[in-house]
Order: sequence, then C-alpha cells, then structure tokens
Amino acid sequence: MSGLQTKSQIESAIDDGLAEWKTRRYRAFHETMTDEEMPFPCYFAVDAHQEGDLRYLFAPAATTEAGKETVADGLADYLDEAPDIADVTALAIFFEPQEEERSVAKYRDEVWELLAYLHRNDPEPWPEDVPSDPTDTRWEFCYAGEPMFVVARAPAYERRHSRYTPHGLELTVQPRWVFDGLGGDTEAGQRARRIIRERLADYDDVPRHPDIGDYGDPDVHEWEQYVLPDSNDERFDEFPVSDWTA
Repeated sequence: MSGLQTKSQIESAIDDGLAEWKTRRYRAFHETMTDEEMPFPCYFAVDAHQEGDLRYLFAPAATTEAGKETVADGLADYLDEAPDIADVTALAIFFEPQEEERSVAKYRDEVWELLAYLHRNDPEPWPEDVPSDPTDTRWEFCYAGEPMFVVARAPAYERRHSRYTPHGLELTVQPRWVFDGLGGDTEAGQRARRIIRERLADYDDVPRHPDIGDYGDPDVHEWEQYVLPDSNDERFDEFPVSDWTA
C-alpha cells in the first residue's frame, strides 16, 4: 500500500495482511479516537475518523529522504482532494517506528526538519494573504498554496496524554479552511473551545499549555503549538528554523 488511504481501505488491508507496523499504528490511533471512557479532546477529529472523513498516510521515518518525499507527495495529494472530502477533514501521517528513544525536543527537531524540507520543495508560491515572516502572529505553515495547522504526537509524552501515541511520530494536518466559522469571536467557536478544553483538562495530567491560543491573537504564535513541551515549565519560544525564507 502507498499513498493516501481511507479508513475502509486500511481496515480491509489489515484483513489482507497489512504490514505489522502499519497495522499497529492504525489500531492505536483508532483506539484513541473511539475510546468512550476517556474521549479524545478534539471531538472534531473523533467524528471525522468515525465518519470516514480523515485520510491516512504511512511514511518511512521522518528523518529519511524517503519519509520526507512520501509526505511531500501525500500532503500535496491530500490538499488537492480535501475540499471534496468533507467540511471537517484532516490528514493523519503515521511514521514507521524507530528503535531509538527520543525526547520531545528531539521529535520537535524532526518535525521542523520535515517542515523545512517541505517548504524548500514547495510546488507552489507562498500564499499572498499569509505573512512570510514567522515572527508575525498571523504566520502559519503553508504548502502547495494552502495554510494549515499541524499537530505532532509522539511516544515521549508522559503527562500531556493528548499528544501521546505509543508507536512513533504522528502528524495531523488540517487545512485552515476547516476552521472557517469557528473563530474565537463566533458562538460556534466559543462552544467548541469550551468543550475541547473541558475534555483536555480531564485527559491530560498537566494544565493546558500557555502557548495554546487562537490564530490571529496578537499574543499567540501558532507554530509554538505544533510540538508542545510535556511540561508547562518549558516553552519553545524561538522559531526552530534559523534560515526560514518565503
């Protein structure tokens, strides 16, 4: 199997002998999204998974050229397809597990190395309506002409369970348009934040990180939320790519 996969395609492939690591990764994700005793905080992701509106991509390790190329191709295909999937959709990327144990900071380096690679090899110019300077609070990662929100989960998390996954690095990518109508100044957006934050308080053993906030807030840099520290005593407040240019 290669390229983007739907929920039904993966589950059929498991019955036909899907590679063990891929089966393990998908089942762990599925169990997290369907756990009724401890519901995952982002109910949008839960609903999208259950309704078949997510897409999934298996990739070699993010540190490898093959892994980076797989993500570049798969993400471009997903962004092209996404508007026809559903109003709420996302791409979940499962990387092949590595034996070496890593810290959250190390996973953060790997994620930003991957994002920098995507940026250098972007098939489209940076969108004109998104600031290219990461110090601007309206900056967000863009690829193939689409701004998006990126969330990393990894085995290194011990207290921030919402960012924990047992078998290797995982990225979830959501196009910015998924959040249309859900801004902090809308009733729907305020309701969504209230529900997610209540569930997050029950889910994690550490309070919501101070870097979490709304896109466009002059005090918030969204890129700080992509790979959160495990502790609220830590903050990754320096943009991780020193030579970033539009």
